Amino acid sequence: MSTKRCPEDSNGIAKIVPWCCNTSPERSYCSINLLRRRMRQRDMAAGGRHSEQTPRSEDYLEAVYHLIQDKGYATTSDISVALEVTPPTVSNMIGKLAGKGYLEYRRYRGMKLTENGERMAKSVIKRHKVIAEFLSMLGVDDQTAFEDTEGIEHHVQPTTLRRLERLAEYLRSNPAALKAIRKHLDSG
Repeated sequence: MSTKRCPEDSNGIAKIVPWCCNTSPERSYCSINLLRRRMRQRDMAAGGRHSEQTPRSEDYLEAVYHLIQDKGYATTSDISVALEVTPPTVSNMIGKLAGKGYLEYRRYRGMKLTENGERMAKSVIKRHKVIAEFLSMLGVDDQTAFEDTEGIEHHVQPTTLRRLERLAEYLRSNPAALKAIRKHLDSG
């Protein structure tokens, strides 16, 4: 593995980053860091502060929401099983989410989502449904669609999501167009 200096870095300081012979510059750590900086800058411009939500915290809120819908309550052990993490890891994240006002937690009594927590969970679920349906329409198999959706749902912008949703609506109401797209995709 060789190293090169990253041409772009915050504060004008170049960092040394690894470049694998199988990794193109477009997929390098440099590009990922640049993308993260641009996302933070966009967040700052849009809302005045960087979003505190991480994909993992969104996964927790989504899991809590589904557990409450299915069972009427959610416990740290339920979340631990659902997300395949240890109970102490769950307790740590639940404490952080409670501290940010996304849920109310009482030790040994479970938790419930606050209005903000429920709104965030529903937003993640909606993103998941829209992306999964769109990938399914394109003919992506269920397992791949699920895995891809899990990665995409946390990073898609609202404008992009609305456009995907509108395109899915169009394709649902125009089966001939969907068939033509699928035929084209399957031929190549």
